[in-house]
Amino acid sequence: MKKLTNFQIRYTKPQRTGIIILVLLIALSELILWFTGREETAQEFVEFPEEILAMRDQLESGKLSIPQNYFQLAPEDLEEFNPNNLSENDWQKLGFSLKQVQTILKYKKSLGGKFASKQEIRNCFVISKEKYAQLAPYILLPESSAETSIRAREIPKPETHYQKFNPNNYAQKDWQKIGFSEKQAVTILKYRKSLGGKFHSLEEIKKCFVIPEEKFNEMKPFMVLEAEAKNENKSKIEGEISLIPELTSGELEKFNPNSLTREGWQKLGLTENQVNTLFKYKNSLGGKFKDAETLRKCYSISPEKFSEIAPYLDFDMN
Repeated sequence: MKKLTNFQIRYTKPQRTGIIILVLLIALSELILWFTGREETAQEFVEFPEEILAMRDQLESGKLSIPQNYFQLAPEDLEEFNPNNLSENDWQKLGFSLKQVQTILKYKKSLGGKFASKQEIRNCFVISKEKYAQLAPYILLPESSAETSIRAREIPKPETHYQKFNPNNYAQKDWQKIGFSEKQAVTILKYRKSLGGKFHSLEEIKKCFVIPEEKFNEMKPFMVLEAEAKNENKSKIEGEISLIPELTSGELEKFNPNSLTREGWQKLGLTENQVNTLFKYKNSLGGKFKDAETLRKCYSISPEKFSEIAPYLDFDMN
């Protein structure tokens, strides 16, 4: 038997033609499947309106901005709230601009850091009547300060023991000692400074908005200003003088003006101030009047008064 060294497969021409056709059919099938799968996964193209595209370009360029209160709460989303607990962001959500919020918070600070009633919120000029009407039903505060006072009276508070005082001399700690908070005391001092550094009347003190009317009436009997203190002292002096019986010309007797006491001069009808001037003049002369002409030159003795006492002057009496 002959040994085979090379093994070869030989195809006839029809066989080769059949194999080529089979490969082409397989390749065609793969192409058909690939195109079919691509069409199924292809995304549909969406055309955006020109207005939306223009707005997008303005936002990206910074020419268009979203208002700060754009995301504010709608009326139907409002819930009950305590305005004393709201942050700056919370006020903006209620529909206020940043500047309005800053004004509201400054106003709250001027009230001692706390709103006591809805009335105080209504008085804030940056809150319109319409906006207040929208928020009022949800504000967890009493309607007015009067109602607040009634509630406050229900809670016992330490009694303040007053003494006579001059409000122009009171420092921050002094105002705090009579019942004001630290912030209220600071506000009172700033208000006093705005008046030129001192209160000129009790009416000016009453107008300070951090001093409630009830508190003012409580302090009023104990507050004494400089002018009022002087008038009070003057009335006191005049009252004391009026207790000294004034001598009439029919009751006068001879007297030595160098020996006459202060009370004696007051009995002759001179006021305390006039007597003080008289004694200063006497001391300037060395402690005594030389004669009637020297006494007449004292300007605190009127010509009428000098004419009245002149007949009774005796400089030689002991």
